Amino acid sequence: MLEKVSDYDIYAYYLGSFKPGKLMNSPLRPDDKIPSFAIFPSKTGDLLFKDHGTGESGNAIKFMKLYKGIQTREELERELLRIVRKMNPMSGEVKPKYVKTVDSGLTDIGIVRQPFTEVDKAYWKQFHISIDTLRHFNVFSIKYFLCNSIVRGVYKEDNPMYAYKVFDKFKIYRPLASKYTKWRTNLTVRHVQGLEQLNPDGGNLLIITKSLKDVMCLYEMGFNAISSSSETTFIPDDTLQSLRSKWKHIIILYDRDVAGMKNARQYSKQYKLDAIFVHKKFKAKDVSDAVKANGFFAVKDWLTKTVERYDNMCNRFPDGNIDWSSRKSLYS
Repeated sequence: MLEKVSDYDIYAYYLGSFKPGKLMNSPLRPDDKIPSFAIFPSKTGDLLFKDHGTGESGNAIKFMKLYKGIQTREELERELLRIVRKMNPMSGEVKPKYVKTVDSGLTDIGIVRQPFTEVDKAYWKQFHISIDTLRHFNVFSIKYFLCNSIVRGVYKEDNPMYAYKVFDKFKIYRPLASKYTKWRTNLTVRHVQGLEQLNPDGGNLLIITKSLKDVMCLYEMGFNAISSSSETTFIPDDTLQSLRSKWKHIIILYDRDVAGMKNARQYSKQYKLDAIFVHKKFKAKDVSDAVKANGFFAVKDWLTKTVERYDNMCNRFPDGNIDWSSRKSLYS
């Protein structure tokens, strides 16, 4: 049956006509509001997909399985048969509908670094993040970045650009750009931000937050923190298991907004981790915004006291199995 349809046919059966290499809202995540999904050619000419929101990637068959929730070979064969009948009813030889001429611009990211400018220093100072901390976390100011050897963005004073280097991959951050062009990344779910900088022997308290900017703010306050590769993913199970063996306490500090609180509650229940949020008095959704609006030391003092209460609570509940209602009352 696979000889009767092309990769393009399989994707088009579900998505309709599309342009390879162009970002779209993820069909794998119905609530996706920001285009973060693309289908692009591999070096062998196959059409692959990548969901930058979750890190999921693969070929057309894997896309079918994820999109339709296919679990067995029989289900896969039935679905392929439907596609063949729809896309190639004559069941003759199908000419490729896609010629390998489009560069996806999604696979390889390269950067050209530059010294931090006065614009850069002023931007990061808002969050009390120093140049030394930026260097510690492999954050660079960049003249421009390239995707698959093609320049995709250039630094401007009214639109500065930064590259987060996480292991061997990059995440490009343009804080003043529109929400559609603010980020470009080839991180996978395995690229946990801040993990490289942790003490390999562990310690007392580790905070899981939602961005490297918050990780760096927390580092400036003296806290150890990490962040998943994107806001729609969490720390891989095996990585989290390893961290549990090294850190006495692990807590979640996510955004005080609908999505952040929903995800925090889900991960809190799933992994039996406590969850806290920036206090309502700061009128900010996350640590970095709270620092910007209220000052570094006010937020640091609040968090230090909150963590002390958390330690006391853990002494009363040594198994860590604390219900959500008690969490909300403690960390409102």
